[in-house]
Amino acid sequence: MKKFLILAAALFSLFLALPPFQMLTGYPPDYPLAGVETPAARPEASLSGWWNGSLQTEFDAWINQRIGLRGLLVRTANQFNYSLFRELPKGSGTPVLMGREGFLFEKAYVDAYNADGLRPDSELENVSRSTKRLQDRLAADGIAFLLVIAPSKAEIYPEFLPAGADVAGRPARRSNYQNFVAHLRKDGVNRVDAHELFREWKQEPGIPLLFAKGGTHWNQYGAARVVSRILEELRALTGKDLPAMQVVGAETNRLIVDSDNDLGDLVNLWSGRQLAGPQIHPVLEIRAGTHAPDLLVIGDSFVFTLTNLMDREKLYRKRDTYYYYNRQYFYPEAPNVALDKRQLDLLEAIAGRDAIVVEVSEYWLPRIGFGFVRDLLKAYDALDAARAGAPAP
Repeated sequence: MKKFLILAAALFSLFLALPPFQMLTGYPPDYPLAGVETPAARPEASLSGWWNGSLQTEFDAWINQRIGLRGLLVRTANQFNYSLFRELPKGSGTPVLMGREGFLFEKAYVDAYNADGLRPDSELENVSRSTKRLQDRLAADGIAFLLVIAPSKAEIYPEFLPAGADVAGRPARRSNYQNFVAHLRKDGVNRVDAHELFREWKQEPGIPLLFAKGGTHWNQYGAARVVSRILEELRALTGKDLPAMQVVGAETNRLIVDSDNDLGDLVNLWSGRQLAGPQIHPVLEIRAGTHAPDLLVIGDSFVFTLTNLMDREKLYRKRDTYYYYNRQYFYPEAPNVALDKRQLDLLEAIAGRDAIVVEVSEYWLPRIGFGFVRDLLKAYDALDAARAGAPAP
């Protein structure tokens, strides 16, 4: 019995010593956590901070992010709670909710689903008119403009939301999307409204899911149908024989592509695969066309499922993406870089393009282009003013 107690005490001491040892040496390697976390600043020691308790609070936040084997310990605790109680973590990071039939939802989208749109009508009207003005100005230069609205999973599949997620008065709510899209229609802004399309497609007999159970973004099948509609619209707007893509069927398997299980990964279990569910992939028919376009794409996190698919199918000759209008991605492949707007010549950036495609999820409306529309209009206005003030040749 004495030997057992000594062995138990030694093992317990080793367990307590491992985190600080790993923190100091980096060995054994930790299992990193998924997701983005705001780094806690190193606390500055001060007598006033000690007395009012802020120093202790700041130190706790700082050390908690740096404790050794943190990833291993957090994942183990999360797995324990999920396996025994089917509970997802409620700590820092991106809150994820478990809905019905294993559907995961990002809490921010569920909150938006239940909230009234707070953007004033004057702002919505101004943004819509500005977008139409840019569309017309681009058309004068032979460049097509297309707005793509990405839908919220909570809006398309509310029947899978967690019990009690619908708040009182929800049916009477009008979202920013509902208020804004009326202005876009009235002003004639070219658009692929995937919110409207997903609601329409969802009624088709035998239609597969348009969102993955473990993802917050459209799945490969849903994105492919949107890409098909984008190409159709761009052919009409440019008058050019662009490539065409049709979704002629669907395959179900367990292959996770891109962000299909991003929420499943964010909950930081030992394996998020157990939350992914079946994956729906499109069966495609491609027609090459005689003109491979040059596109500039601006978008949020939904945009990569679209462009990755278009990259794989080689549906353009060149494509630049401004991610949230602060980072630039390229096709053909090149390293992505920060977008320095102070050095960016937007008129040069759009010269020679066939089209500009702006994707924005309904969650972010009316932030079309995240400042891109405003800045390009300013550049055009400055150019027109310079031309008007220039001496006659």
